[in-house]
Amino acid sequence: MGEILEEIRRAYATVGITLDVPAAYGTYYRLLCAGCGRMVGNVGDRLLPGMAAELVAEQFDLYASGLLGCPCGHQSERARQLDAPRWQAARQRLAD
Repeated sequence: MGEILEEIRRAYATVGITLDVPAAYGTYYRLLCAGCGRMVGNVGDRLLPGMAAELVAEQFDLYASGLLGCPCGHQSERARQLDAPRWQAARQRLAD
């Protein structure tokens, strides 16, 4: 189980989200904003290898536009740091 938790940690860390302690029976973990500590969701540890990174990558535009993540804007800023042109395009496309 340790390997999948490390994979989940790494995947969410790319967009400024940390994995908290188990929320229920060791299978669900709270996702916390790395900027302010606010809870932004949950994730289960039953993901298949590679799935966490794929989920975060597919949600990039939502993090960039601020539609997903913390209201403090930390995930949007992390997305901008990762890929500024894609961040800008997502914000323009999803603002309409």
